[in-house]
This record gives sequence, C-alpha cells and structure tokens, in this order.
Amino acid sequence: MCRENSLNQIHMAISNLLNAKSSNELIQAQGQALAFTQATFEAEEINQIEKQTLEKKIRRIYRNQLIEESA
Repeated sequence: MCRENSLNQIHMAISNLLNAKSSNELIQAQGQALAFTQATFEAEEINQIEKQTLEKKIRRIYRNQLIEESA
C-alpha cells in the first residue's frame, strides 16, 4: 500500500470521527482511525513522530466529540 492511500484512509476515518452522531459511531470511528494509523506505521509508511501526531489528533477529536455529546 502506498503512503498516500494510507494517509487518505486515516483522514477519512478522522472525518468519520468528526461526523459521528452517536456514541457507537464515535467508538467505531476512533477504533478505525487508530487501527489505520497503527497499520500505516507498521508498514513503515509513516515514522514514529507522524504516528504520535495522528494519534494525538484522533484522541483530541474523540474527547471533543464526547464533550459535545454530553452537553
């Protein structure tokens, strides 16, 4: 798999996370985004710093979505 395709998958999963309307969708989107990030790292298409940056972004979006959902 090429780097561009892998990053597109990650960004689509992040988009799904941003657009999640229920807690179930939110959990699934987060899991998918983190799984794609890990797979891309294991395929050596991104380095450790890129992986950590993406994971931090995913966690931040997840937390913000949880706060919005509970408000």
